[in-house]
Amino acid sequence: MKKHFIAFMMPFLTLATGFAQEAAQDVPVKQDTKEISYWTDPASGDKRLLNKSKFRDNWFVGLQAGAFYSWGTHTSSSGFFDQFRPAGALSIGKWIAPAGGIRLQGFYGSNAGRASNDKPYYWDAMGVGLDGLFNFTNLFCGYEEDRTFNLIGILGAGYEHTANFSKRTWNDGIYNTESQDLLSIRLGLMAKFRLGKAWDFNLEITNSLLDDSFDGWEGEGSNDRWDGHVNILAGVSYRFKNHNGSRQFTYARRDMSKYDEANAEINRLREANKAAAPPVTKIETEVVESNHIRSFISFDNASAAINKLQEVNVYTAAENIKKLADGDLYITSTKEVRDTELFMARAQSIRNVLANTYDIPAGRIFIEKNPAVIASLDPQKSCVIVYINE
Repeated sequence: MKKHFIAFMMPFLTLATGFAQEAAQDVPVKQDTKEISYWTDPASGDKRLLNKSKFRDNWFVGLQAGAFYSWGTHTSSSGFFDQFRPAGALSIGKWIAPAGGIRLQGFYGSNAGRASNDKPYYWDAMGVGLDGLFNFTNLFCGYEEDRTFNLIGILGAGYEHTANFSKRTWNDGIYNTESQDLLSIRLGLMAKFRLGKAWDFNLEITNSLLDDSFDGWEGEGSNDRWDGHVNILAGVSYRFKNHNGSRQFTYARRDMSKYDEANAEINRLREANKAAAPPVTKIETEVVESNHIRSFISFDNASAAINKLQEVNVYTAAENIKKLADGDLYITSTKEVRDTELFMARAQSIRNVLANTYDIPAGRIFIEKNPAVIASLDPQKSCVIVYINE
């Protein structure tokens, strides 16, 4: 049995080595002849940041067909191909991270055993397995969007119900032909090949270990060890669409187009109001001689919503704090706060955009309604200060 199992695993190990080498190559990513710019995390060596996922993201379903290779009492005397019987499976699962996920797999198949007189007999098994999925390719080679091949480890537990034991050639009283409910341990590998935006082809080999009574032999005459079956399944899986329209984990790209539009609108308003008083919305970013980098953000009267013209200032603040590996970002007012509730609502709006849109860690963002506290900061302290104009 060990020789057979090793023979099954060899193609997977060969594929894993070849594709792992291919995935390690660093090829610049381009789109429309322009290099794509990604958000990175300076604290982790400028690694790319993934877009945040929601619970509804990265779900998949799969349909597979193949065979069970049964092993147990007396099967060592049978021919290798005599132990194969048809089987099928249906799965639903979710990738929690690029290197890990879970799935629930229901299956049905036939098993083959051998009596002491070397006569074959058959029975059915149906059940469900809860498996942890471990993407070795992403774990050891790093995650890449749209990778063609992934090698996935499978470890889980399951429940199986046996039924329909044949009795014509082997029931002599030693065997138990009654239905049983058994628990199993599941261990295996899956090779996943990307077919397109939504579809994958999967080739899976999983070994299910069950109680010694699985094949009907128990007590005297049994091998007093594990029984089980190797599941050889091939099929397709479908990846559902995520909340952002993708069907897999994606890296956070820098989208400068919306800021180009904002700057164009700002320039238009400036040209239209050259002879008039300065607009209510004041846009200003300056770097003082100290290590304080300041940005100013204005809001409409009685509003806590960031208007489109101010998005570029929030973006600038996010860009600046990313350049300061050990710095913090403070949100305060340009003068003494008169309406505390409105100030806190506006500050929280800025904080939410920084954390959710630009992935600035919330632990680096502080809200202080008293501008005197911010003014007392050490001038040599590297930080970003966002002032709310009232």
